[in-house]
Amino acid sequence: MTIEGGGRGFGRFVTAYLAYIFLFDFVLAYAIYAAFFSFMGLGYAEIGALLAIWSASALAFELLTGALSDWLDRRLLLIAAPLIKMLTFVVWVLAGGSFWLYALGFVFWSFAGALVSGTGEALLFERAEAAGRKDAYDRFFGQARAATSIGVGAGLLLGGLVAEWNMEATFWLSLPPMLIAAIAAFWLVDVRRNPERAAERAPGFLETFVLALRDLRKAPQARFLIGYIAIGLVLFAELEEFDQLYFVAVDLPIWMFGIAGVAALALNGIVSMFAHRLTRFSFLSWATIGIGGALMILATVHASAWSVIVLVAAYLVAVPATVLAEARFQTVIAGQARATVTSALYFLQNATALGVALVFGALAESVGILDAYRGAGIVLLGLSAWYAWRAVRGKRAF
Repeated sequence: MTIEGGGRGFGRFVTAYLAYIFLFDFVLAYAIYAAFFSFMGLGYAEIGALLAIWSASALAFELLTGALSDWLDRRLLLIAAPLIKMLTFVVWVLAGGSFWLYALGFVFWSFAGALVSGTGEALLFERAEAAGRKDAYDRFFGQARAATSIGVGAGLLLGGLVAEWNMEATFWLSLPPMLIAAIAAFWLVDVRRNPERAAERAPGFLETFVLALRDLRKAPQARFLIGYIAIGLVLFAELEEFDQLYFVAVDLPIWMFGIAGVAALALNGIVSMFAHRLTRFSFLSWATIGIGGALMILATVHASAWSVIVLVAAYLVAVPATVLAEARFQTVIAGQARATVTSALYFLQNATALGVALVFGALAESVGILDAYRGAGIVLLGLSAWYAWRAVRGKRAF
């Protein structure tokens, strides 16, 4: 992965940041946790409810942690996040089939994720801006997305292999990367805390909300991007949480869960790295959503273990739109409440994800997991048509 930046200091920061992002998602339990819940006796609707609790708790934490990030040293939040995430896996391995203990684990996970979301993007953008590399932010953001994909992929690969021996071991082995991530965060210095900027008054905690609302009022493009990302793209991310149930339905061997996941994440990382080269092809903002929907429908026709390839392709085609839209979002907002505004985006994403988890889980329970994926594909085709119409009217995501 190429590290570019304005000066050695920024280069070291990017290296530490990518290491942190990698470690935060280097989780072996990712490979099997939904299947684990199923094997412990939970039904599709209960698993959907757990994912809804995950989204609901993230909803509750998101704006709070964004404001904390704009008020406090961003590095402190990044140190705390992986330590809190460790509690998720400890609770899950000790839950013994308890729905509410699994739900508690998701609350810890949500809080940890909320501490990073908004904070990480704001810190990366501010460091790039301070190094005179703001115009290349989409490239650095793509590298960060790739680091996430590589981390998740490595966790999936190892997790699938470990789970073949002992599923609970994947939870215990997810703890060391979190501890190392907390250590790596010490190198993620908040540029706002530099001595030369000491004269600048940091906004108060409550003031950050006022500043965020002001920034959004002044940035109609930011409001459009929030809707595009939180509605047009969030379905792809949320449906991935049900993929292990799809794997079971098409008789994919459990030892292949991790391999399928790591192959998908490796491709995701590659596409993320080069997504910035597609900026000029604005039609992809709506076309990729439609292509993804069509592939999702195709993955349910005569489904077999080989259909996993088609499902992976459905997610993959939406990656450039996700990278470019989220990168552009950072360039169209300004001011001292950057993390709070970014958290507003994630707040709405989690609100949509909550509804998707409940509806999709209930649908899968009533008509079957394959028909539920087919229905999601039809919805994506409709969203593609909507954003194509918006593009004709001058609204574009990148």
